[in-house]
Amino acid sequence: MSLATTLISITGVIGFFSGLADTAARWGYWAVGLVVAGDGVFPFFPGETAIVAAAVLAAEGTLSLWLVILAGWLGAVVGDSTAYWIGRRGQGPIRRTVTRWAGQGTLHAAERMVQRQGPALVFIGRFLPGLRIAVNLSCGAGQMKYPRFLFFNSMGALVWSAQAALLGFFAGKAFANQPWVAFAVAFAMTILVAALIGVRERRRIRRERAAAMEEAMAHKGSSDTDPAPGRQAASPEAGRGVTLD
Repeated sequence: MSLATTLISITGVIGFFSGLADTAARWGYWAVGLVVAGDGVFPFFPGETAIVAAAVLAAEGTLSLWLVILAGWLGAVVGDSTAYWIGRRGQGPIRRTVTRWAGQGTLHAAERMVQRQGPALVFIGRFLPGLRIAVNLSCGAGQMKYPRFLFFNSMGALVWSAQAALLGFFAGKAFANQPWVAFAVAFAMTILVAALIGVRERRRIRRERAAAMEEAMAHKGSSDTDPAPGRQAASPEAGRGVTLD
């Protein structure tokens, strides 16, 4: 790669993060809340990125750290609750679309996990981007009542929003007057953590799928060996010849 190409790439990265800072400063808390809420239903929304970007600006004094956390928390609760109610009452293309994004296999795995670890899984759901929507849909589909879901989801969303905001805030403090560097460092750390969590998620989903297949095979085997309804087992004397005197 030539020096000119490298300089152009670096300039493009700086321009991207500078533009992101301007956008976050212009829309502020509304942008954080709306993007995070969208992330609860549409997985391509950069919810955590929005919080980190706003928190970097909070380190400069442009925004308030506490209000950034609050906006992220409210957005997370609204988005996750929307997914819950889609699972509970959603019909037609909306539910089919969200289910397709979540993944049918992931949804089955989430249903099994919610049955065993319901409240704990809802609490940490915000830290599991690959499972989050599937967990919320499963809870809405009858695995958990809404007041119980709302309580644990609210607690988890607050912790999630606070950790993302603090990450951006401390990065902003460490690279004062260089917001694009703070953005880059904070995003790199966010991507690293997300990648590690993603690896664990995929392993967990594979284990759940394997367990579900084993249970299905065991159930099928037991049903095949059971006698048909109305059929009686043969007696020991069955098939013996009878001699008449």
